[in-house]
Amino acid sequence: MPCVSPEECPRTTFREFVNRVLALQSNSPITKFSLICHNGVDQDLAETWILKALRRGATDLTLVVLFPSRIYSLPSSIFFYCHNLIKLKLGCGRLGIIHHSLFWGDIIFTNLRTLHLDSIDLGQRDRSFARLLSKCPMLEELIVNCIKWHRWRSASVCSLTLKRLTIDGEHYLPPMDSHIFKFRREKMASGKFYSNKPLAVDSDFGTASPSNVSFDTPNLLYLNYSDFVAGNYPLVKLDSLVEARLDVGSNTSQMHARDSEEYEVPWDATNLIMGIHNVQTLHLTSATIEGLHHRVTDGCGDACDCISPPSPPSSSCLSSCPVKILKILDFGATCGEMSLVEHFLKKLPRLEQVIIVLHCDSFIEEDCGPSEVSEALEMAPRASPNCKLTVVNH
Repeated sequence: MPCVSPEECPRTTFREFVNRVLALQSNSPITKFSLICHNGVDQDLAETWILKALRRGATDLTLVVLFPSRIYSLPSSIFFYCHNLIKLKLGCGRLGIIHHSLFWGDIIFTNLRTLHLDSIDLGQRDRSFARLLSKCPMLEELIVNCIKWHRWRSASVCSLTLKRLTIDGEHYLPPMDSHIFKFRREKMASGKFYSNKPLAVDSDFGTASPSNVSFDTPNLLYLNYSDFVAGNYPLVKLDSLVEARLDVGSNTSQMHARDSEEYEVPWDATNLIMGIHNVQTLHLTSATIEGLHHRVTDGCGDACDCISPPSPPSSSCLSSCPVKILKILDFGATCGEMSLVEHFLKKLPRLEQVIIVLHCDSFIEEDCGPSEVSEALEMAPRASPNCKLTVVNH
């Protein structure tokens, strides 16, 4: 359809357009089918369109729909034709993924390689989510955006075939605005979806995470994990991981607990960090750093499990670290930061390049420019004789 605003494109025109296109194409094969609609489209009619596309062989299916019913679940036609699907994207604030068809023995997404769940209500327990993953024996990529956890006690991603995993809990919704979630405008292959109206969702949508989170994905190569930090990570099996992006901040209750006088860390991300120790590329946000607490010492502190108090000062978990390139942004050249870089230089045996980008704020002293910082660090001992140091302004 022409890219016009909703006011210029009546809903009846949209329905007539879709009906006409499907009718004109008769029984010709359909490879990709995208249905993106807000309000005003009859639920039964939408499911009829989906069924027609699946009957004509659609292997790439995108459904971003919103119906008034709070109990709307996936169309049964998806499960009847599940063997054909290679790529499936489902997105809606009210779309309940719980469906009794998931528990039928013959329902298996045999050829599904990519599964994208966007703004999906997964229900009160993780039973359906785990069941859905078990029905995808060839899944290679899983994307979960703005998921509603319903305060699950535990959540796990278990797959032997998964290679790419993205979990984005939309955990930075402001508390005052957490009852509103706006659809992101997406450019789809079939056109554009326009909506300036906010989608009303429950007040706890995107504001909580499971108490325990596990990753049993030994063949995973890429992990992008963005959510509130979980209370514990009992199982983290990421033996093949090459790149990881972590953005795990504290939620409101965790921040209140941290600021109290009788503070005890209510979460433990040690297993998560230890589970990604083999990555070649690691991205950490400032929120993630704030959520990782350990006792400050002259060395690694209690963040390093391989160092016990009686150990000699020369021992370090960094001695076996494969990191070759280290880039530090917003470097303030404080005594603590300088000592930390010296510690890295002294302990990382495979380090080939260190890039330091100085902070641009005015608190940087005039005598702490690139040349001064570089000169000071050049004098530090290095575990790697091939390491090159570069210091630049922001």
